[in-house]
Amino acid sequence: MDRYQVLPFDLAGQHLAIALEQVVRVLPALHVSPLPGAPATIRGLANVRGQLLPVVDLARRFGWTAPPLSLWQPFVWLTGSKRELLLPVERVEAVRDFAAADFTAAPDPRVPSSLLRGVVRSDEGLLLIQDVEQLLNDADEALLTELLADREERLDVAE
Repeated sequence: MDRYQVLPFDLAGQHLAIALEQVVRVLPALHVSPLPGAPATIRGLANVRGQLLPVVDLARRFGWTAPPLSLWQPFVWLTGSKRELLLPVERVEAVRDFAAADFTAAPDPRVPSSLLRGVVRSDEGLLLIQDVEQLLNDADEALLTELLADREERLDVAE
C-alpha cells in the first residue's frame, strides 16, 4: 500500500476518519427509528433504499457524550465484513490521501486502542482512524443479529 485514503469527520469535538475502502457513501440526514432492546451503542434503524441499516452511536462506543441527532446531520454509510452500518457524524470533510508512511497502528490515549485501526500524522496533528470491524463488540453484534432476525420474522408473519 503506497497511499492511504481516508474520509475525515468530526464527532463530539474529536477529529476522526474511516478508511475510504469501507465507505459506501455519505448521506444527508436520515430518520432513525428506535429498535427496542438494541445495545446502547445502536441508536436505531434507518431505511436506505429499502434496506434497514443499524445506526451506530460512535461517541457512546468511545465513552464520550453523544451529541443529539440534528436535522441536517450527515450519515456515513459503512461496509464491514459482517454488515453495513450508518454512522451519524457532525461534519464530513473531503477525502484525504496520505503516504503509507504517515499511517501508524500506534494507539491514541484518548480512545481505547482496540477501537482504532491506527493513526495518521498530518500537519494538523493526529487523525484517529476508526476500525469499522470494532464498531460493535461481539455481544452487541449477536444481540443486533437476533433483534433483526426477530423483526424480519414478525414482518413475514404479518404479510
